[in-house]
Amino acid sequence: MTLTPTFQRKVDLLYLLTRKEIALKYKRTVLGIFWSLLNPLLMAIVFFIAFKIFMRFQIENYTFFLLSALFPWNWFLSSMIISSRSLVDNVTLIKKVVFPRQYLVASVLLAQMIHLLFSIPILVGLSSFGGPGPSLSWIIGIPLLILVQWIFTFGIASMVAIGNTYFHDIEYLVGILLNLTFWVTPITYPLSSIPANLKPFFLLNPLTSLIACWRGLFLENKILWKELGIAFLFSLILFQLGRIVFNKLEKRLDEVL
Repeated sequence: MTLTPTFQRKVDLLYLLTRKEIALKYKRTVLGIFWSLLNPLLMAIVFFIAFKIFMRFQIENYTFFLLSALFPWNWFLSSMIISSRSLVDNVTLIKKVVFPRQYLVASVLLAQMIHLLFSIPILVGLSSFGGPGPSLSWIIGIPLLILVQWIFTFGIASMVAIGNTYFHDIEYLVGILLNLTFWVTPITYPLSSIPANLKPFFLLNPLTSLIACWRGLFLENKILWKELGIAFLFSLILFQLGRIVFNKLEKRLDEVL
């Protein structure tokens, strides 16, 4: 299959922007991209001590349980934080070169996605020695979940990135909201532990279905099609909303930067 010149240029541009994101972040570091794995691993240790040892959560293989959600969450978290400044930090590039501005947001998500891919071998090891072991469902499920989460995150990140060029308070507000979102998303605890009368409110959080899908895949070797469908629907809505908001506010981008 031969790519058209226009499409090839777009792919090349996205590749260059993604490579720049990775290179700048780990410039002059020894461990490089492996630093991205330390944060969720250290968080898992802290939560294991707090919830498994002190609070005595009755969850088998709690480390695997945590990391199966922490790695996908970390992709979402880092993507949102970095993308909030993706336009503000590239003012010179935006004013000198004509290209689709949303590529800057997309490149952030792709660069952070690499970190998730590096975490897969860790999950394979944990599943092999303390879980059901990886299955063929991973081959189908992982790409599907990455696609759905990428669409979902891109929609929100686009709105945050363009909004932050108008009001710089947004990047600080995002940090606060992400902290709150972490605790209302079943990451450190199972969805089954939520009281029945409160569960509908938790299900309004799109990340609840997404995290449930990641957990179902890694812990049970199952693709939860119902939850995946819900997450995909949320993703499409947010993607379209993000595109509309970005396109509308982008018209005055050169003025506000």
